[in-house]
Amino acid sequence: MRFRQWYPIVLLLLLPSAASAADIAEVITTSPAWDTFTNQDGTGLYHEVLREVFALYHVTVRHEYATSARAVELVKAGATDMMTCDDVVRPPLVLARYPLYSNDFYAFFNKKRIGRWKGLQSLWGKEILVQPGYYSSANFPVPVNLREMMTGAQAVSMILLDRADFYVDDLALIREALGENTIPYVESEFTTRQVGRRAYFPLFSSTLRAQRIKKMYEEGMLRLFREGRLQPIYTKWGYACPDMTLY
Repeated sequence: MRFRQWYPIVLLLLLPSAASAADIAEVITTSPAWDTFTNQDGTGLYHEVLREVFALYHVTVRHEYATSARAVELVKAGATDMMTCDDVVRPPLVLARYPLYSNDFYAFFNKKRIGRWKGLQSLWGKEILVQPGYYSSANFPVPVNLREMMTGAQAVSMILLDRADFYVDDLALIREALGENTIPYVESEFTTRQVGRRAYFPLFSSTLRAQRIKKMYEEGMLRLFREGRLQPIYTKWGYACPDMTLY
């Protein structure tokens, strides 16, 4: 009889932050539509991982598509609960403890324009094209001149037309931009080189609701990682699963 009295309490203790999810039925995420990460049809790495995380609490996930700048404003205003994803944050937003993704980032360039590759020294003082809000000077250990392009496809076209030095982005996004390109070019005249590595974390506001959802996310990610349930999702999409024990 005593066990029956304590059973509901024991069950709650076994669930990650069950109490914090008691009055949260839906989590609203936001970001641009990124190929293989946040596809418009609801598939993609971020979509699938977050659905798995919040399923632990019987909470559904809905995604609002927006530009990166707009997504940040939506989180600040409380119109959405979290943004996926970024490596840096400005107050009042905060980063989650655990990343959704970690990977190298690359520079795409015309080999003739840049000459012999000298590693990061080749970037010194050069014009670097980036997508809005994706990179800052803090991502580069040498002085560079950043110039924002509205899209990756626009940045690629600038490189192909020999109007800029480098386009820096995640390799998947460079390939996506090249796939959208309509400018004829000789592939052998261009190349990519790794120029850095970083991890990408969900962004949250400092409201009580957002902080509760942040805690749910963090505890859920760690649990799924320890149980080996994250790796199959990352493998499915062709990406390495971040080691949560390093954060």
